[in-house]
This record gives sequence, C-alpha cells and structure tokens, in this order.
Amino acid sequence: MSKIYEVFGTDAHAMTKALMERAQVIQSIPSGASVALKPNLVVAAHPDTGATTHAGVLSGAIEYLQDHGVKDISIIEGSWVGDRTGRAFHAAGYDAVGKKYNVPLYDLKGDETRAVKTPLRPMEICCRALDAGYLINLPVLKGHCQTVMTCALKNCKGCLPDREKRRFHAEGLMKPIAALAAALKPDLTIVDSICGDLNFEEGGNPVATGRMLLGTDPVQLDAYGCRLMGLDLDQVPYIGLAESWGAGSTRLEEGDLIRLNEPTAGADYPKP
Repeated sequence: MSKIYEVFGTDAHAMTKALMERAQVIQSIPSGASVALKPNLVVAAHPDTGATTHAGVLSGAIEYLQDHGVKDISIIEGSWVGDRTGRAFHAAGYDAVGKKYNVPLYDLKGDETRAVKTPLRPMEICCRALDAGYLINLPVLKGHCQTVMTCALKNCKGCLPDREKRRFHAEGLMKPIAALAAALKPDLTIVDSICGDLNFEEGGNPVATGRMLLGTDPVQLDAYGCRLMGLDLDQVPYIGLAESWGAGSTRLEEGDLIRLNEPTAGADYPKP
C-alpha cells in the first residue's frame, strides 16, 4: 500500500522540502529524467485566497530537486477556459520563483496534444504532461461548486487543452475526471492544504488548516481529503470510479499515514 506523509505548519517552502526529504523522493526519480511540476492555477489569484498553490510549494520542490542534482525542471499549467495562464503565473508569484531558480514556466494552453485511450473515450492530453520523465502534481485541497471537493485527481484537468475542458463540463465532470486519472498518472502528488477555500474552487473564503500531504496514489489522497473535509466518498463519485478504473486505491490502513510533526492550532477542518 502507498503511504501518505503529513506535515503541519504554515511555511509552504519548508514543509514541501521536509515532506520530500522524509519520503526520499529522489530515489524514485530516474537518473537524468525531466521533472514537470503541475500546480493548481485555476484562476489568476494569490494563494492566500484559498484558490491556488502557494509559490513556496514550487520553490521548496525545486530547491529539493536541485539540491539532489536534478537539472531539467519545468512548471506546467493551463488555467481554466476563462482565464489566461500567464496572468495566473504572475498573480501566484511563480514568475519570481522561475527567475530565482532558472526554471521555465510553460502555458499548456499553447502546448501540442496527443490522443490517449481512456476507459471512457479517447482524450487529448498536453504533451508536456505526457512526456515528462517524472510528473509531480501540486493540487490544493478545496471545495468545488460542481464536484463538492477537488484535490489530486481533478487537478490533472489542467493538463488538457481548453476544448477538452469544455467537453468535461458538458459530460458532467465525474466520469471524465476518473477516466483521465486512469490515463495520466502523476508519479508524485504534494497537496497544499494550508488555507484552501472549502466551498469554492475560485477561492475567496480561505480556511486555515495548516497542513500539507505527500503521496504517490492520487485516489488515496483524495479519499483522505474527503475524510478531512467530513465528506463521504459517495459525495464525490469520481474518486470511487477512478479506483474502479485502476487509477489507485481509496484504502488507508493503520500505518499508512505518517506524520512528520504534531498538528498546529487551527489545523482541524470545520464540520460541514
């Protein structure tokens, strides 16, 4: 079974590095592999709004990777249909991170795509995500107006061209999200749950829950995210469907959760 590593605090940079060190992430990265970091920048908003991945998650991951000799690193993302990714990069402070560490930022809205078979139908997926030697998913655990919650699985939707994103919504989101999870499997997921908005994916009402998570199974992480938010799995149907299509497991047994430190004040999620 996969493990989930959990750390409490408010310093995204330090927390990210601590998680990656404890999990010994470098041991799972093939020598010379290109590493792509895929954050959540659904809209052009500062992370403190509860909508987007903190820049410290990016800087912490990049610093860890560079300290361990990884040279080919990129940041990839495609914002939702109604916003510009470049504007989102700037609003979240990623421009400065890219400049400091000499890491390029790529807008997936302009990326080439490739058709990939999924349990639902063929999907067009951006090549930079498909061809990464090691893909690191960096979602925010937060609420969503259509899917109730969003975390690891749904964050991969940013690796699609806008025409596919529109089709996902026309299809009701649940089945296509699960099908995408079966076709595009990140090698690692680091969840930003420092202050996600627990009601709305575009932020505005952040809740300080002061923690981050790391794991290799996005289905397991989403299931744990549901538990933290006080949700039953059947309230988020794409999680169970993704499990049935081989994207991961919802099981979390005793010993599968490894805490690096003790919970801080205010780290509990409010009851729904």
